[in-house]
Amino acid sequence: MVVSTRCKCRHSQQLLVPYLAFVTFASTLLQGAMAQTTHSMAAQQLQRLQDPDVIISNANGTIVVYSPLTGNEIPQGLATDGSGSGFSLSAVLWIAFSFTVGIPLMLAGFRGWRLTTGAAIGLSVAVTSWSVFVNTLDNVGVSDITLTVLVLALFCLAFLFGLLEVGRMAGVLQLGMQGGFAIGIRIVLLRSLLLVPDPTAFFVNWLLIGFCGLTSAVLVIWKQRAGLLLGSASVGSFFCALGTDLAVNQQSGMSRGLRYLIDRNRYHVLDTTTNGYFPPTITLVIIALSIALTPAFAYAQHKLFKGPFCQVHDDDIESLHAPNEFPADEEPKASGEKTPRTSPPNTSLPATPVSASSHLMPSSKGVCSTLSATQKVPVIHGNASADDG
Repeated sequence: MVVSTRCKCRHSQQLLVPYLAFVTFASTLLQGAMAQTTHSMAAQQLQRLQDPDVIISNANGTIVVYSPLTGNEIPQGLATDGSGSGFSLSAVLWIAFSFTVGIPLMLAGFRGWRLTTGAAIGLSVAVTSWSVFVNTLDNVGVSDITLTVLVLALFCLAFLFGLLEVGRMAGVLQLGMQGGFAIGIRIVLLRSLLLVPDPTAFFVNWLLIGFCGLTSAVLVIWKQRAGLLLGSASVGSFFCALGTDLAVNQQSGMSRGLRYLIDRNRYHVLDTTTNGYFPPTITLVIIALSIALTPAFAYAQHKLFKGPFCQVHDDDIESLHAPNEFPADEEPKASGEKTPRTSPPNTSLPATPVSASSHLMPSSKGVCSTLSATQKVPVIHGNASADDG
């Protein structure tokens, strides 16, 4: 029995050494596999941040951007995009521009008529040109003040075009769509790294913005007055919020969010992915408050401005749906002609076409509508007895 016990102990000691060696080796392999997996996941995440650009982290901690097509390094620049820094000249110009455009649209955009349509076309050209510039410039780019002045100059030229009659209908449609875009963009900016932060689902943010713009475009065609009221209030409150945030948070609030949303330039990948968009709390409050106040400002303009948005024209959006109503002092006769209900004796009325006086009589819907220019009021000369003769 003693010999058997000694043999078992000696056998156990012989098995213990290989067992410990195996455990140590397995633990080393497991840790290496986990480290490799973590590194691979991190590399995949970095690669997904800005497809099709590839971001590779070197051993010394620096990040280099390479092109997957050529394998060459892509030089990186700062994604300031004309915003400036602090209260530089560019930043001050953007603050002044935001309030100059935003306050009139928010408070009296529906009454502005051609000024409003001019602002709408100017904003479309300015935003489009700015987006093209920031996404096509190389890593050197241009100075912030140069880009700012160029974009504002294009706004002024487009604004002058919107003042003309030829730009009137385009301005109406643009204002309607911009109102929806302004709401959609603010909703997307209400969360860090945008509403949908996953880089692979980045397009969902733009789908939401596009849906809001399309809905507003349909509204301005279906109900022109409601669409223009909402569009004016939405665009105005957006730019007032932007100007306020620029004055409070400079380039770290809405300005950063707009650049993160629009700037997809491969020369700005490093700035975009490393800095991201992490708005301060005050920025989120300003954005949410501007969205909540948009219907209030639209309703206030509806109560203040009872008349139509613009003067009477035959080709307005709702003129096709406007009923042919007779004026209050006229009623149809059996022959189809209109005659006054009552007319004091010994009075004469001037011959005035309905089309000329219709500018003074807004329609019941308050939109740009008109009666046919061929309908005229009969000329009445002399007194009532002269008519009988």
